[in-house]
Amino acid sequence: MGEFFLEHIVSVGTVVLTLVFVSAILRAKKPAGNTMAWLLTVLIAPYAGAPLYLIFGGRKLPTKLALKRNLYLPGSLPKTPQTTSGLQRILRASGIPQPRQNISIKFLPTGREAFESYLSQIQTAKKSIYITTFILGNDSVGKTLLRALADKATEGIDVRLIVDSMGAIMIRLPSLKNFRRAGGQIAYFMPVLHLPFRGRTNLRNHRKLLVTDGKFATLGGMNLAKEYMGPEESNARWADLAIQIEGESVHDLERIFLKDWAFASRHADVIHNESKHEPPMHGPLAQVIGSGPDVLGDPLYDLLLSSIFSAVREIKIVTPYFIPDESLTKALELAAKRGVRVDVLLPRRSNHFLADIARGSFIRQLILAGVKFHFYDQMIHAKVVLIDQNAGLLGSANFDMRSLLVNYELGILIYDKPFLDQVSQWIESCYAKTSPEFTKETFSRQILEGMGRVVGPLI
Repeated sequence: MGEFFLEHIVSVGTVVLTLVFVSAILRAKKPAGNTMAWLLTVLIAPYAGAPLYLIFGGRKLPTKLALKRNLYLPGSLPKTPQTTSGLQRILRASGIPQPRQNISIKFLPTGREAFESYLSQIQTAKKSIYITTFILGNDSVGKTLLRALADKATEGIDVRLIVDSMGAIMIRLPSLKNFRRAGGQIAYFMPVLHLPFRGRTNLRNHRKLLVTDGKFATLGGMNLAKEYMGPEESNARWADLAIQIEGESVHDLERIFLKDWAFASRHADVIHNESKHEPPMHGPLAQVIGSGPDVLGDPLYDLLLSSIFSAVREIKIVTPYFIPDESLTKALELAAKRGVRVDVLLPRRSNHFLADIARGSFIRQLILAGVKFHFYDQMIHAKVVLIDQNAGLLGSANFDMRSLLVNYELGILIYDKPFLDQVSQWIESCYAKTSPEFTKETFSRQILEGMGRVVGPLI
């Protein structure tokens, strides 16, 4: 009798627990694919699904995340919408700063050029050096940059480094001791291990940024490790890119760093904005877009979906991981069917096997719709979306749901045709190392890719 009663209590508790988590998932207002993946996980295996959701499921959450203030104040629609594009109204609703004029935007299409940019900016800095990275390699590149940072710190320059805690797992403390002894400051973003309900292992800071003296910035998809950059050209290095910018947009980038620093270091920081004291600029136009749990809404996702629907001539996408949701997939499919040329550049095999499986069914669906896929022979880590050669999005975000809806990410939307032409030419130069042939569809692969489509939003 006692065993029957206990089993009854367990059964009722399981049903109640499942209903609680199903309700939480539905109230989270996630995209349909993400919601369905979590619902299936919790319904099929509640004892495993519920803890997994607690650890990995959250996005815009209270508790520890509430300590990190929003990057932007909630936006309001302009009083004269007829003078503002629909896209700008969407971005403004998330508080995204308006496009800024800049003195220059330099394209850095190789790891050597990006490394030289980083080293030059560090060595010529006079007042401050601020760096955010997901990975700091314990290799020749990471050590060289740390030595350069330590040298500047000994000069009394304000040197600060944010490393994501997940990406910091490979860092050895001796490499950082000299940096700290020289006066450099380091903060780790969002601990991987924490007390229950005190954080989310799922929420990583994937932003990559260098800002010096509040005047110059380098950003893009490159981490500070030899796979991404280095002093010499290397055929083994991943294909990636970055940009160097000087002008008003740097102030928006610096504000993002300082707010991230205040959260990671637990020290309040004064946000300075010197752009008010500078003369008007008349150079390339660019718009900094921070995205993640500290931003109202999902501006990068909204930007991509809106831009794909509005494209009239061509769309070029470069990404290492291609796991869209149903909405983005349908938008690309419809774009191709209405005559827009859609090209997607991907690595034939990325460094994540599960991501390669999860992308399969999306790729096959879009190939049938007329989307052209170019599979690069080596690993490609660049992140680019060009729309009609009128605007280009570059930054740290991959074309997947983790980047667009979960991670702290950083993008920059550039409205400068000469710059976009350079990016477009770089993309087309990569096509010479690609093939359109995709992996043959076998029965076992159909099963795997079908499963991947379900769990893809969670990867």
